[in-house]
Amino acid sequence: MDFKRIEWIFFLVFFGVNIFLFSIYREGLQDESNVSYSDRTESLEHRLEKEGIDHKGELSTAQIEGYYLSGERTNFYEEIQQKRIDEGDNSLFRYNTDIIENGIISYPSSNYYVDPKDVETTLSEFLSSSDNVLFGNEYTYLANFSNLTGDFPEVIASQSYEGIAFRDDSAQITFSLEKHETDELFKIAKYTQYHIENLEKLREKSDLYSEHDAVETLYINNKIPSNSTITFSKLAYTCIYQIREKYVYVPVWFIGISSNGTTMQIEQVNAMNNTIITNNTITRVENHS
Repeated sequence: MDFKRIEWIFFLVFFGVNIFLFSIYREGLQDESNVSYSDRTESLEHRLEKEGIDHKGELSTAQIEGYYLSGERTNFYEEIQQKRIDEGDNSLFRYNTDIIENGIISYPSSNYYVDPKDVETTLSEFLSSSDNVLFGNEYTYLANFSNLTGDFPEVIASQSYEGIAFRDDSAQITFSLEKHETDELFKIAKYTQYHIENLEKLREKSDLYSEHDAVETLYINNKIPSNSTITFSKLAYTCIYQIREKYVYVPVWFIGISSNGTTMQIEQVNAMNNTIITNNTITRVENHS
């Protein structure tokens, strides 16, 4: 037997196998390097584009400031009683208003209409009359959270603090609308109102995470489906804690995402710490002492 020949055969086989394994190793390192490089340097906009995710305009990186706020629910029974005394009219909000827990449901005695082509102006006219709604001048129209289509159209107006609106049931009015029979106007059938008073800053103003930051957080956590559209983003205060009679609010990015042109999901990102809180419930802290 030619042992020298056998040794050379084993050597060549061993050498070939090592070259093959080394080439695989190098390819693996190159792939890992490419992924790391892409993750660190590729812009969010480019990553969204590659997955067919559309968005309107540039995602803002502007630095906005906001607060942790606290407030108390307004007692509408007391407010209505006081308004009757102040105006000497005992019939105010008596026959067309139901006082509910922490709020009211009112049915306007006169016909008021909202023009879908100019909702903000026509709604402001209604809100500006103290005979129609209490604290009306504190509320502004929230277009992104209103709905003028379908069988149950409604419009949302909310309070705000230093230019940032509230997106929370505790500080908003929901107008239930009825389509007018002869034109495109909507009649205000009723509204449900809640109001927050005695708003206080719980600590100094803080820098908030930007719209760009919030969208990126949703993207890397797989909250934005491929081939979807980011239809809107809105920074607003929402309640995260209830401590007895006090409600605590934090600025939150609300991001609207449409997956098929009809279905809308709204994700929420805490603008203070850039964490997703979409499905969080309000934490209630009771003092039993």
